[in-house]
Amino acid sequence: MENKINSFATSCYHIMLNIKRRDRVTNDSIYNLTQTSPLIQHVRRRQLNFLGHILRMPEDEPVRLYALYVPSHGRRRRGRQPTSYFKYVQRLLGDEHNQLTEKQIANLASDKGQWRDLAVACAAADR
Repeated sequence: MENKINSFATSCYHIMLNIKRRDRVTNDSIYNLTQTSPLIQHVRRRQLNFLGHILRMPEDEPVRLYALYVPSHGRRRRGRQPTSYFKYVQRLLGDEHNQLTEKQIANLASDKGQWRDLAVACAAADR
């Protein structure tokens, strides 16, 4: 999905700059010409900013309670399990070994400036 988002953005940049595909211009040079970055970086940064906004809400807010909710009951189905939102957030934050807990992520998000810097750094990282 991330590749599709980035390829759509670069194809739009090609159209705006009137660059044909057969000209074989690299994506990096397109980003330099438009002074932008890959679109998926903006998406990741906005996702993390929104999550930080939710995690700074009062504890009794329903959206706050279920932001990083992982059910501890039920039966697992056969096959590869779908990625939960919590696992996706861990991956965005660079936690490959799944060591960050919900409370640790909430503590990180409690400081708005620090969370914003973390969101920018994590979005720019290639994950």
